[in-house]
Amino acid sequence: MDVSLTAYERAQHLFPDHGCLTWIRTGASDEAFAGLVRAFGGDPATAHPATWEDAEGEAYDDLADDADGIMLAAWHGAWTVVMELFNARGRSLRTLRDLAADGEAYSVGWTVNGVVSVTYVARGELVATFEPADLAGIAPASGRDWLAGLPVSEEQWRRHWFGAALAVGEELSGARVDGSWLRREHLCVQLHPLPPRPVTPADLLDADMRAVAERDPRIGAIAADPTPAKLPEIILVAAELAVATTGLEGPPIEEAMRFIAAGDRGETAQETRNRLFRLRDRYRAEARAVPGAMPGHDTEHGRLLLKERAVQALIYALRPGADLAEVAQETVEAAGETHLREDNGDRERERVLNVVTYYLRTGMSPW
Repeated sequence: MDVSLTAYERAQHLFPDHGCLTWIRTGASDEAFAGLVRAFGGDPATAHPATWEDAEGEAYDDLADDADGIMLAAWHGAWTVVMELFNARGRSLRTLRDLAADGEAYSVGWTVNGVVSVTYVARGELVATFEPADLAGIAPASGRDWLAGLPVSEEQWRRHWFGAALAVGEELSGARVDGSWLRREHLCVQLHPLPPRPVTPADLLDADMRAVAERDPRIGAIAADPTPAKLPEIILVAAELAVATTGLEGPPIEEAMRFIAAGDRGETAQETRNRLFRLRDRYRAEARAVPGAMPGHDTEHGRLLLKERAVQALIYALRPGADLAEVAQETVEAAGETHLREDNGDRERERVLNVVTYYLRTGMSPW
């Protein structure tokens, strides 16, 4: 793997600054290829031979008025490799799930601003999605087993994400996507806007999130009917998670939780919120006074910082005059920063709250 990883590191400059590569194992039939092209928003009847240079020229000079992107696709046995310019539809979990209903799909997307995402789906289920700069944030947590089984180390992901990501694509498919691949003719297809598609609860949850929703009636009720009426419950559950994982206690915390449970953001609740601001600042100051800077629950410094984040979650939860969806998003995000436990499902509970809140704010799946 070291040989191909080095080759990809050297070839990165040949690729666009903004792009997406997707490897899909659907079989080598014409029918499977046509379905793949349609899933990306193309018409298989318009596929024509082109190198990557040809495709780039077509994208900038000859793109049809109703087209909004272009893809280059190459068969490699049972695998098809798709390179996109402008669009990054290979980053869509819904698209990957559809394409990999009976197979596998692996996607690497990146932007000129340095935003990188890696996603792997097998048999219609999300196995792992992560940013190479934040491997600890892999979702779902069970995806760490998949990541650990790859012939690429965490140090290699962090040192050169592009080389590591493309080396994994080669490991899965057997296809080397390098400068030579870009110079060869593949099939070029112009892409068009995809028709809108309703989001269902099934689109929001992966297998780990569905499992915790089945075990936890409160989470299950939120996920089964993700409507604005669920926002107060989302805020309350997120606040409870933050308090429980950090061990927050005392009169201001108890008062805040009572107000949050009642949905009360009135004048008295704001007095409690002001006390929370002082408590948050106290934890922050105490953390700065403790030697060391290790995050997490295992050091005094880390525990104090997590308490500060938990108090901030309650402050968000009691914010007056704000849209409830914004309050929910802020509260859930702050709760997610308290290093929630994984062994009891709290991390997956927070992930459910996060995706449902995103859906309620945008009408779309975060995937």
